[in-house]
Amino acid sequence: MDSRSPVEALSDEALLALVARGDEEAFRVLFRRYAGSFLALARRMGLDGTAGEDVVQEAMVRVWEKAKEFDPRRGSARAFLLTLGHHTAVDELRRRAARPLEPDPEDEAGFDPPGPGLDEERHLDRARLGAALKALSPEERRVIEVLYYQGHTHQEAARLLGVPLGTLKTWARRALLKLREVLGEP
Repeated sequence: MDSRSPVEALSDEALLALVARGDEEAFRVLFRRYAGSFLALARRMGLDGTAGEDVVQEAMVRVWEKAKEFDPRRGSARAFLLTLGHHTAVDELRRRAARPLEPDPEDEAGFDPPGPGLDEERHLDRARLGAALKALSPEERRVIEVLYYQGHTHQEAARLLGVPLGTLKTWARRALLKLREVLGEP
């Protein structure tokens, strides 16, 4: 007999809708699903220990506060949640005046998607993302690396890459659309 709550079987989109209405059980389920991802993201951006735990807590507060802003027509719930986690980690980096670790461009693990642990689903996600990243041009891949894996803002990334801000935003948008298409996400 399955002892899980029926809420645990819901999609992330359905859980966000419930959280938007103040459902604490749905929030707990999202916390269990995404706390590991938020912590992994923080660690990849150079925040360990207490700083990483602070990111998890603050990201989950943002999930509670911003669940009403989720619009499934604009992207997946996973993308929405991981964006909240990413923004929280960037904010924490700024608060601590720290810079993220530079990933080794030859290390495919540098593009490992955040996840709760080493399991089959995470391995499949990593393999799919690695293949999808290969579909990007070198400029697009570098933009994704600088924005999402190093945690720079668009302005910082434009300065770092030596391109106009508009060009960087165009490359980033094109890269994200291409990734979405390759990964088969709506």
